[in-house]
Amino acid sequence: MVFEIECQCAGEPLSPGQSGCIPMVGRDKFSIYFDYTDSDGNKNGIPAGTVLNQAFLVAKLNNSDITKRWWIAPKMFAVETPPPENKTEDRDGIPIPTGEETKQPALFQHSKRAANPALKAFYDSIRCRDLGVINATFKGQLSGMNDGLGNLIGVHVQEDTLSAQYAPPVDGALQKMMVSYLVDELENDANRDFIEAAKIEFPVKDWFASQPLEVIPIELSNANLDTITFTLDGLYGGVDRKKPIENFVSVDYSNDLGVTTAEVFNKNTQLEVGFTTVEDGAIPGKYVGTLAAPQSDQDVMQIKIFKSGYHMRTFEVTLIDS
Repeated sequence: MVFEIECQCAGEPLSPGQSGCIPMVGRDKFSIYFDYTDSDGNKNGIPAGTVLNQAFLVAKLNNSDITKRWWIAPKMFAVETPPPENKTEDRDGIPIPTGEETKQPALFQHSKRAANPALKAFYDSIRCRDLGVINATFKGQLSGMNDGLGNLIGVHVQEDTLSAQYAPPVDGALQKMMVSYLVDELENDANRDFIEAAKIEFPVKDWFASQPLEVIPIELSNANLDTITFTLDGLYGGVDRKKPIENFVSVDYSNDLGVTTAEVFNKNTQLEVGFTTVEDGAIPGKYVGTLAAPQSDQDVMQIKIFKSGYHMRTFEVTLIDS
């Protein structure tokens, strides 16, 4: 059953008796974010009976439906999750709970390499979404909310409250990313629950390293209405070049999630166009792409990738007759 936030006094009192050893949830280690509700109208999370193996995780991290995709943040430090406070009204000098709660912010930090300033771009990219969060613990568990049907769903994040702020290193202090959010005011902590580590086939300690790498494309030039020179870099690195993404080949480009490969999409003509690429032998991560036929001046080409272990936003290039 699920415990409602209203009518908490309805029915007979529950017995708090315990039988034997009651497992306890561990401290939060890292967070898994996702849309609270997916495109089918279902609450995101882990359905009852799910085999929590690597295949399940990889499918979640690479789901083509963004409303069903998971994003795993790095390890957290200095975690603070103060309990909600009852709202009260003073009655003859006695504070009487009104039945409402003031939610307190969840606060934590990432530090050192995990607190790279580019990590703020990740948080900024999801903060406008209606988020749920499941946390992995130091005991190897997964904690979230019980929906009353045996499914572990996400803790609902209060809309527009997720915030990430970068703190640069100073003498005696590491670089940090300070993150906070509020739990939705309609959540009832009586429904918090977890999945035991023994029921998780693929250990949660390996989950963060399993997610795809973000690819950042940069156009260097285009010529003759059929040639595009560009670089593919990782999210992290220095201003001169982020970490180059190497070994992409023509079949890694697809406009339809791998149904047809070695193609890009002309936004103006609404047609797919053949696309072959060659990596520069001297400069890692630099590519020259050639269209199957010249297009028209000012046509916008949409370039997408479909390659296991990588993710890239749609890359648009406006062709210029030269």
